[in-house]
Parts: sequence; structure tokens; C-alpha cells
Amino acid sequence: MNKAGRFVRMVRDPKFLMVILLVLLNVFFALNSEAFFSLENYFNMIKQSAMVIIVASAATLLMMTGNFDLSTGSNLALTGVIYALLLSGGMALWPAAIIALLCGSVIGVVNGFLVSKVEFPPFIATLGTLYVGRGLALILAKGTPVRGELVPLEISTLSRGEFLGIPIPAYFVAFFLIVFVFIEKRSLFAKYAMTIGGNRNAAFYSGINVGRIVFWNYLIVGVLAAFSGLLMSSRLAAGDPRVGVGFEFDVILAILLGGTSLQGGKGSVIGTLIGALIVAVLGNGLDMLNVLSFWQSVLKGVIFVFAIVINEKLLKKVGKKSLVMGEA
Repeated sequence: MNKAGRFVRMVRDPKFLMVILLVLLNVFFALNSEAFFSLENYFNMIKQSAMVIIVASAATLLMMTGNFDLSTGSNLALTGVIYALLLSGGMALWPAAIIALLCGSVIGVVNGFLVSKVEFPPFIATLGTLYVGRGLALILAKGTPVRGELVPLEISTLSRGEFLGIPIPAYFVAFFLIVFVFIEKRSLFAKYAMTIGGNRNAAFYSGINVGRIVFWNYLIVGVLAAFSGLLMSSRLAAGDPRVGVGFEFDVILAILLGGTSLQGGKGSVIGTLIGALIVAVLGNGLDMLNVLSFWQSVLKGVIFVFAIVINEKLLKKVGKKSLVMGEA
């Protein structure tokens, strides 16, 4: 392929287009808000988007299989409430974190079982666990944030602390990105996920255990959603059953902006990172311009639909090209 051909291919890559959009958003908000273009604000955006990036990195592999998870926000809230309740009961930080993480991970197990074994549609299965998780969080917390004198101040270290001048959540983001990029590029697990999303029947007849791959994807997403609940609880120094509303939407939006298709068969963890940064920059910048949250929701909805349309159009183009090449 000549240089002109490589350039055209790069320009058509969704990740390239999203990088351009990310740069333009940064320039726009920097020109319209003096406080936006500062190291402190970028660190703040990392803290705000860390949970979305971590969960979306895992959920990218899940969406490659053609499945998705709507319960991540309620999982986050439930885990945070359980963590705060255990701490307020006098339990030490680490044992409380491990138990809360295991409890939150049960949602991933249930989702995986319902979709892979019972063969429930992902929408029905994960919507059900969304409501169950949110309801349990509200019941356990009695509808109000769990905080008090018995919740130690050290709880905030996980999310608010720094190491070498860099926020601790940034290290978590870097770690999980490295792990999932490696899985995507080097493991059979990701290749199997991609194959399942591309053609489920072909994957089954080629010997891939479709149910097992889907189950483990749901479990991993559940574990990281629960871990994000620990981060949120740490950030608030409390367990709030009302947090995480719309979190699953931000996760899916980041994945779609990164070029992953709802139908499965393609995806990129790096693309998801770019998508999550776009969501973070957009939210932070609009807040600084004092744009009401209602209008921000409208804008996110428009971007969501736009991302789906663009993804599906690109998918159809790729399919047509493959068909033409096959006929040739």
C-alpha cells in the first residue's frame, strides 16, 4: 500500500476522527474558560473519568461478543454502600474492600449466567439486575448515604490520594488499560470474543465455547464495576445508593465513540479510552461554561445516536468491501 493509501485509511479510522474531535474540544474549552487548560483540571478529569475508563476497558471485550451490560451503575452503587456499611460496623479497610468487591461481583456472575446459560437477551438480563442492584443499595442504606464517625478518613485515600504528585486513580487507569490492551492484542480470549460477535454460529462450530467466553466477560465487567464502587465510595467518603445513575450510559457511549459496534465483531480498548476522554472533556468543559446538566444530557443523547449511526455505516461499508473482494 502506498503512502496516499495509508493516509486515506488512517483518516477513515474512527479512532483518528475521535482524536481530532478530542483535540478540537480541548482547544474550544481552553479558549472559552481560563481554568480549563491547567494541570489541576486535567488531574480532576482523570479522577472523574477513571471509573468509566476502567469499566469500559473490560466492557469493550464484552461488546465485541455482541453483548452489553446495563447494570454497571447499580453495581457501583451497591458495592459502595456495602463497603461503607462494613466500615461503619468497625471492619478494617482491606477486609471490607474484599468482601464488598466479592458482593458486587455476584452481579457479574448473575448476568453471565442469565445470558450464557439461560440465554436471556442481554437487555432483559442486565436491566433486571440494574433494578435489583439499585433496589438492594437503597434498602441497605435506607435511602440515604452511609456515613458517620465510624467510617475512617483513610477511606478517601484510594480515590483522593496522590503518589509522586499524580492522583492514585491515574495509576489504576494505566494498569487496567495495559492489561486490557494486552488481552485485546495478544490473547485468544479477545480473538474468541471478536469471532463470537462476528458470527456466533461460526464460532460455535469452530470449537469455541461461546457460553464460557460470554460468562467470563460478564464476570470481569462485574468485578471492575464493583471495584469502581470502591473508588466512588472512597471519593465520597460514604456509600451513596443514589450514585451511578447513568453510569452505564457513559460506559457504553465511550465504547461506541471508540469504534466498537453494538453488533459485535470489532472493537478497540484504545478507541474506548479516547471515547471516555471525549465524554470527560465534554462534561468538564460544559460545567465550566455553566451549561445546565439537562442540556448536557440532551447533547450526550445526540452524540450516542450519532456514534451508533457512524459505527453501523462503517460496518456496512466494511461488509460490502469484503463481499466485493470475495466475489473478485
